[in-house]
Amino acid sequence: MIDYRKIILLIAFLVVDIILTYVFIEVYSEYLWFRSVGYDNAYISMIIYRILLFVIAFSISFSILTINGFITKKTIEDFIGYNIRYYYHVDVIISLIIAYAVSGDWIKFVYFLNSTEFNLVDPIFKNDVSFYVFKIPFIRIILAVIATTIVFCFIISFVYYAYYFRWVRSYEEFREIFPDLGYVHISSLFAAVFIILAVHLYISRFELIFSQHGVVSGASWVEVNVTMPSMLFLSFASMGFAVASIYFGRRRLEYLAVLFLIFLVICAFAIGVVPFFFQKFKVEPNELEMEWNYINYSIHYTRFAFGLENVKRIPYEIDENITSEKIERHRGTIDNIRLWDHRPLLDVYRQIQQIRTYYVISDVDVDRYYVNGKYTQIMISARELSTELLPRRAKTWVNEHLIYTHGYGVVASPVNAISEEGLPELIIRDIPPSGMIRIERPEIYYGELTNDYVIVNTKQDEFDYPLGDKNVFTKYKGIGGVRLDSFWKRLLFSMKFGDVNIILSQYLTEESRILMHRNIVERVKIIAPYLEYDRDPYIAVINGRLYWIIDAYTILEDFPYSYKYNGICYIRNPVKIFVDAYNGTVEFYVIQDEPVVKTLEKAFPIFKYELDEGKRRHIRYPINLFDIQAHVYSIYHMDDVETFYNREDVWQIPNEMFERLKIEMEPYYVILSLESKPEFILMLPFTPKDRENLVAWMCARCDEKYGELILYEFPKGRLIYGPMQIEARIDQNPEISKLFTLWGQVGSRIIRGNLLVIPIEGSILYVEPIYLRAERSHIPELRGVIVAHEESLVMDSNLYTAIEKLIGVKPAVIPERKEEKKMKGIGEIVKEAMKAYERALESIRKGNWSGFGYYLERIGELLEELNKSVVK
Repeated sequence: MIDYRKIILLIAFLVVDIILTYVFIEVYSEYLWFRSVGYDNAYISMIIYRILLFVIAFSISFSILTINGFITKKTIEDFIGYNIRYYYHVDVIISLIIAYAVSGDWIKFVYFLNSTEFNLVDPIFKNDVSFYVFKIPFIRIILAVIATTIVFCFIISFVYYAYYFRWVRSYEEFREIFPDLGYVHISSLFAAVFIILAVHLYISRFELIFSQHGVVSGASWVEVNVTMPSMLFLSFASMGFAVASIYFGRRRLEYLAVLFLIFLVICAFAIGVVPFFFQKFKVEPNELEMEWNYINYSIHYTRFAFGLENVKRIPYEIDENITSEKIERHRGTIDNIRLWDHRPLLDVYRQIQQIRTYYVISDVDVDRYYVNGKYTQIMISARELSTELLPRRAKTWVNEHLIYTHGYGVVASPVNAISEEGLPELIIRDIPPSGMIRIERPEIYYGELTNDYVIVNTKQDEFDYPLGDKNVFTKYKGIGGVRLDSFWKRLLFSMKFGDVNIILSQYLTEESRILMHRNIVERVKIIAPYLEYDRDPYIAVINGRLYWIIDAYTILEDFPYSYKYNGICYIRNPVKIFVDAYNGTVEFYVIQDEPVVKTLEKAFPIFKYELDEGKRRHIRYPINLFDIQAHVYSIYHMDDVETFYNREDVWQIPNEMFERLKIEMEPYYVILSLESKPEFILMLPFTPKDRENLVAWMCARCDEKYGELILYEFPKGRLIYGPMQIEARIDQNPEISKLFTLWGQVGSRIIRGNLLVIPIEGSILYVEPIYLRAERSHIPELRGVIVAHEESLVMDSNLYTAIEKLIGVKPAVIPERKEEKKMKGIGEIVKEAMKAYERALESIRKGNWSGFGYYLERIGELLEELNKSVVK
């Protein structure tokens, strides 16, 4: 006879064994990795906090279920007169499931234990804000554990009672024979429900200050004066109903259901009907007066929550004249006006600097460097390697994990430098990298596209970079990765990645290292999952090495009296993360004193405070944070409560044209002289709601006074053209329109870049680059720059000549240039073709096949032009 019990036990044992083995592999392999990056203590702390929360939740749930099971079992046994079998292991399984589900919220447990005060008191209950954002969420978790467990108690008790009293024919008979202990049991469960409701109502009073309304963010007059007192009354009433449940439930179970329904009706009336009538008949007729204080709270607490409480507001006095002297005084700004939009520039970089098919340039970032002693804004991109782009037959395990291990170098160009061909002038280019910025360690083992593990220091040399028709190979000399110095480690990682080659490969030695979690965003998320990370890391050359810089945010979904923007009520950017592209080392630097980071630091001491000057020069105010702040400030810049209530002065982010689409302007980096010298800032203009003229512009400083926000307000009643008004004037300009039509007829696609609003000493300069993309070429070329000021609008082949036309005088800062000829002669075409031919040969020698393709196309275009000249 088959013993099914043994089979079930065997299967259960195998399942548990598989789960434990999987957990061990994951936990220990991750521990080895954390130890390799120096954060093993942080990893152990995260595990301990999760285990502690698991144990707390399990203990609460299992204790309640065990007591419930004991009473259920005792009730039935007292009646039937013999012992029954109660399945306590079911209680264990339920408790394990509840505890596992809850343990995922371990960070709330961390906040609860390590809470740091904000030194900001809410205006209603007079508690520090830390109580609401650090304490209440964990209390909610414990309450949820108890409530869920009580529900399971009801279900388990009902199943047992229904089974053992299944022969009872009517409720009247059941009521007569059901034991007194059973009545006490059921009434106690109902009493527990009322106690949970009492605690829930009491806590919910505090959470009303998170409310979101049309007029007020936070508790309104009705909620403070009607709903909160009602909820407090209901909380005490619920405790009374708990006592009544035990009293009335001793003989008549139906009374319990009646009590529960009565309580629900009272709740609906007290926190639904009564507040509605007060709102409708008392508040709405006098809303501004009655909500005055609460609107004021909302303004000030929202500004604090989004880091807008210290915005400097400065009048921007308009000076209509823009002179050559002004231009000369602001040479640092003019020389750094960004003519290369990151979208067309990405196509250019890919075409002329990806070099080989397996290299990928995925993004273009903005930064600033000193180039030849001059403060210069540049565009920069990493050249990463993707094994997905290898030829199909080359996608072997050895190639993907041992040979093709890293990308190589970066490509960079000033934001406004243009070559004769309408391409960017590169200051870092090619492989190996050459140019004006020194790079000593160009290899990129960690990046945005490195999503798989590699093994270095093996018997097989790694591919380093192509050189003509040959390849250069190398050995890893860094400190990254976990050493595979034993068979057991190789077995461990073989099981982790499901890859037997890690055990079988003869290329591996005791000095071999496995590099994993190489995607930089994934890497920092694993080390510090309690922070939120910017979606756009950027690469920087610091002291000859390549570093990825990632902005980390502390975000709260609830904050007293704060406006909720896209699910966020509080945001800061207190941490800058530097990831070494070669070694993979990760450093978390705190640059802002902030309560959430202080709370996290008590639990996880991973943060540093001393940021060296080389790294500090490359931190920048993040676009994502500034964009959120700008949208919030477009409403919450209003100080006057009545003005805010009437929405009299709401602003919005202006639109602009990109290609043929109308899009919202993005914040953009510029170099401006806000005080004595040029500095790197992030800025964005504002327009009044549903209007297109400029009303103000806001900037965030990135250099010496990092993080300072300044709002420059234009004089009221003065028309300052906004971006879409300038775009409309461009469309209506007959000369520009004619030129666009002509370019379109010869098979070129016109790309209109970002329209930049550039403030210069009381004047506003508008600059929009124009790119052309030929039908046969994927490379956009910058072929024109439109410059506008006041009523004047001109277009020329480059920024300096356009400014010269605009002001009517050649400024001293405009470099000497050769006069352009209307028609090229045959000799000039031949000379240009020879130059393109020489550059094509140079590209072949360097293995730059995409560059060779570009110059070959250029030679074809020049031959066509030569043919037309000869025919004429």
